[in-house]
Amino acid sequence: MHPRSSAALLGGAIATCALAALVPAPALAADGTYAVYACKGPTGAPVGVAGWSPAATSEAQATNGCSGGGPFAVALNANAHGGQGGQWSFAAPAGTRIAGLTALRVSQGFAGTANNSATYAITATGSAPDGNRKDLERCVKDGDACQTELTAPVSKPGLDAAGVTIGLTCGLSAFEVCPNPPTTVSIGQAVVSLKDDAKPVVGNNAILDEGETSGTLAVRFDATDQGGGLYRVNTLVDGQPFASEGLGGADCVDANPADGDAHQFLVPQPCAAAVAGREVRVAYGQLPPGPHTVQTEVEDAAGNTQAVSAVQFPKVNGDGGPGSDYERLRHARIRAWFGSGKKHPRKADVPYGERSVIRGKVVDRRGKGIAGARLDVYHVTRGGRRTLAKTGLKTRKQGLFTYIVSKKVDTRKIDLTYRATRPGPVTSDLRLSLRVVRKGKTFYLKQNRPKAARKGARRP
Repeated sequence: MHPRSSAALLGGAIATCALAALVPAPALAADGTYAVYACKGPTGAPVGVAGWSPAATSEAQATNGCSGGGPFAVALNANAHGGQGGQWSFAAPAGTRIAGLTALRVSQGFAGTANNSATYAITATGSAPDGNRKDLERCVKDGDACQTELTAPVSKPGLDAAGVTIGLTCGLSAFEVCPNPPTTVSIGQAVVSLKDDAKPVVGNNAILDEGETSGTLAVRFDATDQGGGLYRVNTLVDGQPFASEGLGGADCVDANPADGDAHQFLVPQPCAAAVAGREVRVAYGQLPPGPHTVQTEVEDAAGNTQAVSAVQFPKVNGDGGPGSDYERLRHARIRAWFGSGKKHPRKADVPYGERSVIRGKVVDRRGKGIAGARLDVYHVTRGGRRTLAKTGLKTRKQGLFTYIVSKKVDTRKIDLTYRATRPGPVTSDLRLSLRVVRKGKTFYLKQNRPKAARKGARRP
């Protein structure tokens, strides 16, 4: 090998690359492609060369100066012989194909008319449809066919390849010589666009909690993906983006969140191939009032999505549906009374040990009953303690409902509440008063009596 160091050989090319602008960003992804940046990220900050592999013979070099802000490069030593050369190669990960390449490429040693057998080429390997090698760019310094340095950015869209190689060689015959000045090709930045056609596969998806009582919708699922991996899980509310949660580690993040393209990475397979038992939760308090369609979907690194679930949350509370019917339910009111008959008393006296019956209905503004509505029933004892006695008391046809009060209760208030959506705020409530009588007196259970009255009292 020639005694001159690689730093000396590449110094001029590194300086040239440092002055070059970044290559234009690829078109926004989410179209089944994602971008992998090498040497410089989309912001221009130095990054690694993940996915690129170097190779060189004894009279050539494949060097990496990216960590220090320089390029990665291939170079022929001064007076290298035929057959010598170096290259950097990128292979598409399993489940992907190379759809495009952009690069900041700068050459040194090609200008002028002096004969030199150096050949530079960017080659696509495994190109469709025949799987052959195809030169995307080629410059041969032989017979003065290539007399100028290459400085303009390379842009090669529309590919369908298994790999790309950036190489520099010196002729074919061992008797050929590539004399001074040393020949180099430096890459200040390379961006490979990878095509991934496969959607994630979702399994074991389930609604853990519909949120009617807890106020939080909970969804669980497993997922797998071929290609770039599982990027994030998205929540959409009424078809609009609401929230996203990452599914991967440090590599599975957008390399430049500020530019609007969320599918830019620094490694070829940035995200995990599988997740298990992942949970997504949405609290109804985060949403605007009213019913909504809440969708959960899994997205891979290339923007392919697969649905996990789609549910109404909160749910409308009654026989209506989403949209205009919600207005009908939002103004619904409770009517309730003790017993039966034409009189509808809200107060009742009942002997201890006998059941009492509450009847009622849920109606809209026009007085028309709302079937399928659910009510919650609370008991309020003398001490002011409010206890949920029954949840989801459902109305029948014409909005009618019946609630039987246990014969073991004492004097108390009974609150009925209706929510236009479940979960959601109370939109109608009604209080009934129940007086339980024992031996002609208002009866309270021992724990509900005033302290002074508890002394010496017998349990019923």
